[in-house]
Amino acid sequence: MKISECVVVITGSSGGLGRSMAGLLVQRGAKVVLCSRDIRRLKQTAKESGAMAVRANVTRESDLKRVVQKTLKAYGRIDVWVNNAGMWLPKEDLESIDPKKALQLFRTNVFGAIHGMRAAIRVMKRQGFGTILNIISTTAFDGMNGSSGSMYVTSKYALRGLTNVVRDELSRGPVRLIGVYPGGIKTNLFDAAKPGNFGEFMPVDEVAGKIVAHLEKDSPEPELIIARPGHQVPAGRR
Repeated sequence: MKISECVVVITGSSGGLGRSMAGLLVQRGAKVVLCSRDIRRLKQTAKESGAMAVRANVTRESDLKRVVQKTLKAYGRIDVWVNNAGMWLPKEDLESIDPKKALQLFRTNVFGAIHGMRAAIRVMKRQGFGTILNIISTTAFDGMNGSSGSMYVTSKYALRGLTNVVRDELSRGPVRLIGVYPGGIKTNLFDAAKPGNFGEFMPVDEVAGKIVAHLEKDSPEPELIIARPGHQVPAGRR
């Protein structure tokens, strides 16, 4: 894929991985549309990166339809859509979990991606091309050995399953769906309570660089696993 000719939408991109990816893509000549519900940070990131900003909460499908409308009005197409928005909850025993926080996590991590895929697929089928990236996590393979709580792990298993099924649905059409599985990134996602092994997590720019490099391939593989050093993902993952 020739990044310099791409129009890319990234959800959850006011900071962290989304912000880092946006900077790299703009440097390579891409037209990037950032969306986040944090309007202050979103505007700052857009100003720093040279990207376009649209305020959006991924838990509301209507917000992502608006992102599509504004992107098409500005650039006429969407080549790449990155479902990056996500939440994390510290590890707790199941009986101690706050159900309201757990529900918000699922609305963001799972339904946020569902809304994003639905919005992108409609456009990409109509235009006859497009690539969707779902940013998931290696906890979707080995959550039992991870440092994240059951709700976060469950949401990532769900997103992995969803990605595999929808990829099969799209396999005979013009839309490519890629599952991206990073293995722990040093971002402010963990500001509330850093996992005990946070020091082993990978620098955000390193992970962003690998994702962008994967997009630049002529035929990107359907899964990109970015395991941190010394961390092995089980074989037979699909």
